[in-house]
Amino acid sequence: MKKKLQFLIIMLLSLLLLIACGTAEEPKDKIAPDNMTADTEKDDTNEKDEVTTEGDTQSGENDSTIPVEKALNYTTKGKEYTIETTIVDEANYSIQLLEGYELTQEEPGRDVLFLQENDAIFMRIEVIQKNDSSFDNLVANTEELMTAINEQYDSYEINNIKEHKDIKDVVAYIGTHEEDEVVGVVFEKENILVRLTVFDKPDYDLKDALIQMGLTIEEK
Repeated sequence: MKKKLQFLIIMLLSLLLLIACGTAEEPKDKIAPDNMTADTEKDDTNEKDEVTTEGDTQSGENDSTIPVEKALNYTTKGKEYTIETTIVDEANYSIQLLEGYELTQEEPGRDVLFLQENDAIFMRIEVIQKNDSSFDNLVANTEELMTAINEQYDSYEINNIKEHKDIKDVVAYIGTHEEDEVVGVVFEKENILVRLTVFDKPDYDLKDALIQMGLTIEEK
């Protein structure tokens, strides 16, 4: 009986030993696949890193290209410039501003956009709801204003006006007052009428820059 019991215990221990050996050897079989997986993941990561780096480079290149909706094209002294702008919100409209310019309120309904280094270069902005006036009335009033400045004023052609598909009607005049060039612009956009009165000096020649900023006005 004792021999049979010992035999059973030995068999049980042997079986447990075999099971333990099998369990111990099992991770060895899994080591290679795990390493392969790790290496594969590492390779994939490297590939992803390469793609990301490439993407970042491309993104950087794109960042140096100014988005169309934030760029402003203007001409001064015979040279064309494309400069990034900042969108500024006013009470009832937004406008894109070039660096070096500042917008301030002159009185209710009238704002002034001026060159920071010389505030004699400026543009008066009036944004009017169509319910409060009409395009024709504003044009007639602007013609009176131009006559008061100088009876000898002419029509003025605005650059890039065709790029502003949302502008329905526009007129512009230019005249001189002493050493200043004065440009009056009236345009219609959606539910608003806008009048821009620009005061520029020939040695600065920034009237186009000011007008191009004015054309970006959007109703809020």
